[in-house]
Amino acid sequence: FSAAHVLVTVPLGVLKHGAIQFDPPLPAAKQAAIAALGMGVLNKVYLRFPRVFWDESAHLLGYAGERKGAWAEWLNLDRVTSQPILLGFNAGSYGRALEALSDGEIVAEALAVLRTIYPAAPEPSDSRITRWASDPLSYGSYSYLAAGATPQHYADLAAAVDDRLFFAGEATSRDYAATVHGAYLSGEQTAARIALLVK
Repeated sequence: FSAAHVLVTVPLGVLKHGAIQFDPPLPAAKQAAIAALGMGVLNKVYLRFPRVFWDESAHLLGYAGERKGAWAEWLNLDRVTSQPILLGFNAGSYGRALEALSDGEIVAEALAVLRTIYPAAPEPSDSRITRWASDPLSYGSYSYLAAGATPQHYADLAAAVDDRLFFAGEATSRDYAATVHGAYLSGEQTAARIALLVK
């Protein structure tokens, strides 16, 4: 491919892993931003059940277990889909560790936690599991300000290189980092900037 302008929208995790080689190399400030910003993990486990066995009126179910980040929040998707589905979240180091388990082991662990809250919870009929930290198209779920990082690192990552190489995505949004709308808005803003250059 040959182009007058390039817009890079890959997740920060992909940039941190060096999966893309830039020639010439990226400016020092951009490389420093990539190194300084953190890439967090929030893995999801969707479980479909034969029926709703939890409080149908609840939006969110909380669980305070012994392991930090393990099965702490469950989203009641029945409220928005009219389907008996719960979405369990696993964050941080526990979310990363969970990725080494098989799907069956993850579902069994999720069900064990749910049965501490609702002893009569049935076996799920289906499941979907994310493994964001090991996904080569993302290597994580969202950016965050790691120790030593500053909001300026978001701006440095977003900065264009010679008005030819542009970056967009949630990790380039100072106001809405780590969000889908941050990614969307940064894409719109950067595309508008490129459009002005090609007129």
